[in-house]
Amino acid sequence: MDKYKNIIETYNKISQQYHDKFMDATVYHHSYNKLLKHTKKAHQTVLDVASGPVNITKYLLSSRNDFKILGIDATENMIQLAKENVPNANFKLLDCRNIKNLHQKFDIIVFGFCFPYISKEESVQLINEAYSCLNKNGILYISTMIGDYDTDSVFKTSFDGKNRMFIHYHNPEYLIEAIQDNKFQLLENYTKEYQEGTIKGDTDLFLIAKK
Repeated sequence: MDKYKNIIETYNKISQQYHDKFMDATVYHHSYNKLLKHTKKAHQTVLDVASGPVNITKYLLSSRNDFKILGIDATENMIQLAKENVPNANFKLLDCRNIKNLHQKFDIIVFGFCFPYISKEESVQLINEAYSCLNKNGILYISTMIGDYDTDSVFKTSFDGKNRMFIHYHNPEYLIEAIQDNKFQLLENYTKEYQEGTIKGDTDLFLIAKK
C-alpha cells in the first residue's frame, strides 16, 4: 500500500483517540507562543496545514480572535472533528502537499508536525511553495521530529498500538537550507526533547521564518 494512503486511512480510524490525546495537550505551547510573538496586527490570515483536530488553530484563536484561519487535512474524520471543535474557522479536505492548489495567499502558514508524514523532497518543495503562498512579511512555522533521514525513517506503530505508519525523521540542515534558499529570514531555530510526564521521546525541531 502507498505509505501516504496508509497514513490517511490510519488517521481516519484513530481520529477520535488522537483528538482525545492531543487536543488539549500543552507540550508544544512554547512554540506557538514564539510564533505569536513574531506576529503583528497586520497578520490576519492563517493556513494551518495538516491541521488534525485543530489544536493549533484553537490555541492561536484563543490569543488572536481576529485571525481568519483555514485548516486543511487529508483525513475526512479529522476535518469533521475540526468543524466541531472550532466552528469559527474554515476547513477543507486537502492533501498537505497541494497547498498551491488553494490559489490563495496567507499572512501565516503553519506546518505543525506535517513533515514527519512526507519525504525530504516533499518537505523542501513545501517550503518553496510556502514562500509563494505567503504575503509580504508573512510568517512560516515548522515543527517536526529530527534524526538521520536515511536510517531513522521507518514504519512505527501508532499510539493506539493497532496500526503502523511510515514516519520520516528529518535532518535540520536541509530544512534550514531550503528556508535560506528562499530568502526567508530565520527568526527561531531550536530543538526540544519531547516529554510527556516522566516519559521522554523524540527530539523536535521548531523553525519560524519571515518572508
